[in-house]
Amino acid sequence: MELLLELLLELFGEVAWQVLAELLAEWGLHLNRERHARRALHPLLSLLGYAVLGLAAGALSLWLLPQALLPSPGWRVANLLLSPLLSGAVLTLIAHWRRPGDPEVLLRTRFMQGLLFALAMAAVRFAATA
Repeated sequence: MELLLELLLELFGEVAWQVLAELLAEWGLHLNRERHARRALHPLLSLLGYAVLGLAAGALSLWLLPQALLPSPGWRVANLLLSPLLSGAVLTLIAHWRRPGDPEVLLRTRFMQGLLFALAMAAVRFAATA
């Protein structure tokens, strides 16, 4: 029972770490967007930007926390698959909370941005701590 609780806390820590990095990146992009009032980027360019930010956040997270939080390779693979989905869902919920009238297309885009950011971050951490 104690082992299961420890694994759940470590998995939650990995997901929380990715969500925090994602929220900080989103906040920085939001501040920059207000300063430079331009038209919106093409969705594919936006997704590419979020993937690059995720790679950078993954590299930074390795500098701050070089060891893997999850001990077994199976749990780290599960984290690689599940945490991007959870992060994308969190970003979508935040987007829906901030602007309740947003069209569904925007919410799908927000989910994909969060998913790619967290997937890139998790892939960097997974590859470096394997």
